[in-house]
Amino acid sequence: MVNGQLKEYQVKGLEWLVSLYNNNLNGILADEMGLGKTIQTIAVITYLMEKKRINGPYLIIVPLSTLSNWMLEFDRWAPSVVKVAYKGSPNLRRQLSQQLRSSKFNVLITTYEYVIKDKAVLAKIRWKYMIIDEGHRMKNHHCKLTQILNTHYSAPHRLLLTGTPLQNKLPELWALLNFLLPSIFKSCNTFEQWFNAPFATTGEKVELNEEETILIIRRLHKVLRPFLLRRLKKEVESQLPEKVEYVVKCDMSALQRLLYRHMQTKGVLLTDGSEKDKKGKGGTKTLMNTIMQLRKICNHPFMFQHIEEAYAEHIGCTGSIVQGPDLYRVSGKFELLDRILPKLRSKQHRVLLFCQMTTLMTIMEDYLTYRGYRYLRLDGTTKAEDRGQLLEMFNAKESPYFIFLLSTRAGGLGLNLQAADTVIIFDSDWNPHQDLQAQDRAHRIGQKNEVRVLRLVTVNSVEERILAAAKYKLNLDEKVIQAGMFDQKSTGSERKQFLQAILTQDENDEEEENEVPDDETINEMIARNEEELELFQKMDIDRRREEARSVKRKPRLMEEDELPKWLLKDDAEVERLTNEEEEDKLFGRGNRQRKEIDYSDALTDKEWLRAIEDGNLDEMETRKRSRKSGGNGASSSSGGERGGKRKSGPSRQMVDDEPVVKKRRGRPPVEKASPNPPSLTKQMRKLIDIVINYKDSDGRVLSEAFLQLPSKRELPDYYEVIKKPVDLKKIKARIREHRYRTLDDLEDDFMLLCVNAQTYNVEGSLIYEDSIVLQSVFTSARERLQKDGDLALGTDDQDTDEDGAGPSAEHGSEEKTKKRKSRHVRRYISDDDDTEESD
Repeated sequence: MVNGQLKEYQVKGLEWLVSLYNNNLNGILADEMGLGKTIQTIAVITYLMEKKRINGPYLIIVPLSTLSNWMLEFDRWAPSVVKVAYKGSPNLRRQLSQQLRSSKFNVLITTYEYVIKDKAVLAKIRWKYMIIDEGHRMKNHHCKLTQILNTHYSAPHRLLLTGTPLQNKLPELWALLNFLLPSIFKSCNTFEQWFNAPFATTGEKVELNEEETILIIRRLHKVLRPFLLRRLKKEVESQLPEKVEYVVKCDMSALQRLLYRHMQTKGVLLTDGSEKDKKGKGGTKTLMNTIMQLRKICNHPFMFQHIEEAYAEHIGCTGSIVQGPDLYRVSGKFELLDRILPKLRSKQHRVLLFCQMTTLMTIMEDYLTYRGYRYLRLDGTTKAEDRGQLLEMFNAKESPYFIFLLSTRAGGLGLNLQAADTVIIFDSDWNPHQDLQAQDRAHRIGQKNEVRVLRLVTVNSVEERILAAAKYKLNLDEKVIQAGMFDQKSTGSERKQFLQAILTQDENDEEEENEVPDDETINEMIARNEEELELFQKMDIDRRREEARSVKRKPRLMEEDELPKWLLKDDAEVERLTNEEEEDKLFGRGNRQRKEIDYSDALTDKEWLRAIEDGNLDEMETRKRSRKSGGNGASSSSGGERGGKRKSGPSRQMVDDEPVVKKRRGRPPVEKASPNPPSLTKQMRKLIDIVINYKDSDGRVLSEAFLQLPSKRELPDYYEVIKKPVDLKKIKARIREHRYRTLDDLEDDFMLLCVNAQTYNVEGSLIYEDSIVLQSVFTSARERLQKDGDLALGTDDQDTDEDGAGPSAEHGSEEKTKKRKSRHVRRYISDDDDTEESD
């Protein structure tokens, strides 16, 4: 290695990795984020090349967002190593495969997706060492990546790199260990039986005293110790500044409170009635996935387009876009930012602002533009080659950019942004380790200033539940990973003492106050010293004086008397409007013609496979459908866009300028089938209806999120991850068209639907857990059917109306023109961020 020297703890890490290799063991390098796992990995590769004459080939599998960083680190630390970045178009990858066949390389760096997609090429190589960055991607034993690496790829030595080896529950840790050492960690059930008792939260929970709990957890630590190395920044980097996190409670505006109350109690969103030609009289709209809608209301009510349009008309805005102070007055979180950001900028603090939803980021851009803050934006639609440029622009000396706006999932991984010293988590992730990853973009080696993390949480809302779930998961990580002190130097008594302290803390934890902090408290949170505190207090006084002098003075948060009358409905009126909407869904309105959409499959099996290989699936489908309809394809495009769009910021991706193409809906077609026996069709319908109508103990219908998938335009990354999308609407259509010849065929598609949900969504999220429950519901219903020959079902053998099945009623007419650009809403709890406002 050249151009630098390893730190002492990195040398220890190298020695540990070499000892693993010498003992034919695989392991997990689990150093906390920012401690140089990449550099230690490069060090062990160069050591094996120089000292043991093992020149490869080495396979390194990384997230796409970090691939360029890996190449740069090799250039810096080991320029003599011949490396290949395996990515790009099919033609480019075919050219690279020629180089691979000649074996004229040492290291191949590629992504999870290409390992799966190009296994026919990459799996032929007998790799000496397989290294997986962000190794917690392997936490699901049944995910496609794990299965393909286990069944197709050969590598005698394996290494996982992850700062978060345990994110949600103990079986995830077993999945990592099983991938590395399948002969030692064979059975997940056995692993759970041995070690899970202290962490069980379900009916299997066993009451243990403190001594028993400590005994079991320490036994787990003993098992893990040979295979896991973890050091924390506070232990090895004495020069690294402190990181302090505060949870900042935010109030709701009157608009948020009204919308939240009706969504929470009835699952409906209030409207001005224009959708029923009763403008100004009010109406309701039932939306899928209440928890997702509640989160959106907590963030900003203008995430629902019709709310913003109606309010803009109410206050007399030209066009349908709200600008100016009302952008922050309608949202408690935005109002808080409006007080915090001027103070941070006054002392040259720079900010990373993380959001879960890209639609929210678009509204945030409008606010930042209104206040004159220069910013950059990075989300899931940002091209890999643009990411590096954005990082350089923000990290540059004397950079003019005050704020970097990032989506948590796209911007929280593998980015170095030490130029910022303040991190704002606008809305928390169900998986707390995603937020920790985000924080460590700033708090890493190279940071000179103390880092402040502000986590915004709306008071008395669903966000407090998300925060509580996150704390439970972090507590599990504390007991299993942190208390293990896998640093190769802690004594047994130190580890026992630390574990006892954690268990005592569990008992003493008190419920947090639900008090919204005042200006003085917030100043203490963000001020780094007394001088800053005094300045911030003075800025508050100046702001209040300026507001008092204003001729048209309004409270900082919108109040009820400012709202349009159609929003001020009592519960009885909302109940009446909800019932009217349900009747409309059941019987139709009779005066609206739905747009015809071609849902048929366009390609044969061979054509579809060839299109996937060549990477031109959408283009081939469009051509095929165009020939089929006898037209040139132009007529399928949607109408002109409505005026009054929001302007985009300097780093926006102009994704909405691309033409809309029809998406492939499921499997390639078969010849028109002869009808199934009526009894078989009846059984299939009953099975699916049982799944659709299943409710949990709270009366919640679990199938709502699975009725109809969002479009490729609404959720592009879903269709990159999931290669065979299917939803309940598609399954019902296939039953009707006699595409399933047996109940096994039906079960295959239904299980595919559930596996897709589990692959795309975070383990522990609502939609992930619902998919597991529905799998069980389907299996038990089928067993009863085969045992008894019939199923009790309230709807008998009626097939639910495809157009009236809940939220899919008007998808055909949902191609309305867009008000905001880049409406690719990324779902983190579930896939069903209602299509009305995410088109």
